[in-house]
Amino acid sequence: MVKKKNRYMSEPAEKVTMSNGAIVNKQMGEYYSQVSKPKVTHLTDKIAVLEHFSIDNTVVIQGDNGLIIWDTGFNMGVGKQKFEAIRNFTDKPVKAVIYSHNHYTNGARQFVPKGFEGIDIEVIAHPDVHKNVLNSSVELGKMLKKTTAQHFGFYLPKVGPDAPPVSYDGGVEADKSSGYVQPTYGVQDKEEMEIDGVRFQFFHTPSDTMDSITAWLPEHDTVITNSIWHVLPNLYTLRGQPYRDPLYWLEGIDQVRKLNPKILIPAHGEPVSTKESSYELATNYRDAIAFIYSQTIRGINKGLKSDEIAEEVTLPEHLANHPRLKEVYGELTHQVKGIYSGLIGWFSLDAADINPMSTQYRSEKIVEGFGGIEKVIQASEKALKEREYAWTAELITHVLNIHPDKEQARLIKAKALREMGQATPALSSRGFYLSQALHLEGKIDLNNISNPFLPIEKSIKLLEYKIDPEKLGQINKLLKICFSDLTECFGLDVRKGVAEFLEEEPIDPDITLKISSNLWISFVLGKLEIEEVMEDSNVQVDGNQSVLIEVMQAFEL
Repeated sequence: MVKKKNRYMSEPAEKVTMSNGAIVNKQMGEYYSQVSKPKVTHLTDKIAVLEHFSIDNTVVIQGDNGLIIWDTGFNMGVGKQKFEAIRNFTDKPVKAVIYSHNHYTNGARQFVPKGFEGIDIEVIAHPDVHKNVLNSSVELGKMLKKTTAQHFGFYLPKVGPDAPPVSYDGGVEADKSSGYVQPTYGVQDKEEMEIDGVRFQFFHTPSDTMDSITAWLPEHDTVITNSIWHVLPNLYTLRGQPYRDPLYWLEGIDQVRKLNPKILIPAHGEPVSTKESSYELATNYRDAIAFIYSQTIRGINKGLKSDEIAEEVTLPEHLANHPRLKEVYGELTHQVKGIYSGLIGWFSLDAADINPMSTQYRSEKIVEGFGGIEKVIQASEKALKEREYAWTAELITHVLNIHPDKEQARLIKAKALREMGQATPALSSRGFYLSQALHLEGKIDLNNISNPFLPIEKSIKLLEYKIDPEKLGQINKLLKICFSDLTECFGLDVRKGVAEFLEEEPIDPDITLKISSNLWISFVLGKLEIEEVMEDSNVQVDGNQSVLIEVMQAFEL
């Protein structure tokens, strides 16, 4: 293994300015300038691909009587743009929508009018898609909205040096709301079916999600898959997701290689239309993932820490230079660290890391060792001048851990992050660097995010993750929560600092709360205090209202 150059530590990065004023790494600029304009590619007289409308491809397959749509876009605005583009070349009705996985489901309502799902239009997906959509919006919904916005640069200005090189949210005027439609049919692995006269076979092929599927259209010699992308695959994502097991990912690609289709349509990027090119792409993509995985394993077995392995792993030249394996979305170092974390966990295997000092204490000791706050600031400014941007950001963070509002330190870190954002070839890294730089400068507020979508039963489940055990003390109460407009009741069992959502209505509750669903959601999302809720004349409480208020005040909303 040979140590690679560090573009964030003294190594100069070649930069370019894009048409919207964005200052970016040259490799990033060259790549994203080619994919910024939406287009429709007609692969056959029956299959078309909508490219560059969003990060995902939408595939349109013409059946006997209508259209089969594969993936629908990032949000309702993108979905609308895609639907309108389809109407430019066909007026056939939509007969089915297929989700490749749970990421690009939010434009579906543009294709599936309310009341049509399961009757006129089938919505097909892996059986776990709906569960995963709901779970991600509840347990980590707020965090994921925040990190996803940074990842894709949604906080960034549309023009100027900090602008994103490409927009995936449909543009300024696009409707950013979710148009997710619950699947009406869950396909099994290797299941064969006919949709509007078109034969399909589906395979479960985990990749960046465990609910990814691949579709084989034998009559068209075509494969549509989320296992192959247009860039180096994100075996780990900065925005935070469950472990993406490379071994499962490889199995999915090997399935594509086994089918060896004439037409290969990836979830992201240009389709290919010869057997030779599809096999070559699948094989090189497979080899890149296998190489990263095997070399990470090799480093682990040598006793190296994740940072040390990430610093040494470099793709072979023929893979590093492959046009579909560029580090323009995620960075290779992140994939190595993600694999390490997925296999080993947080522990570096160094006993000193078993019970480390708190972040606050560590920063206080480091600042003390430098000779005080001003000495750290001086050292940070010196590092910034010498283009040691990663060290600058790390060092000055110790000051901010002690004094988070210290303006001079915030601006130093912001400068270092902006330089790294302009140096990185990876879109996701740039999004995080520049979003946090703008936050430090007070130009945006990363904490100002809209609330996630919450089904009513999940809104109660959410309380499990919001409880402050110190406020609850020794209280043990079984609550029944009934929604007057939905004629549904659920339970919440609160036991000395632990809350458990009960899907079944409690038989003998201590307290019963009857409330409208809208009022309850407003409370759960922190828009109303519990005392304000109790003032509503339609709210009914059977039991001790004071205890109910005390319990509800223990949740951080």
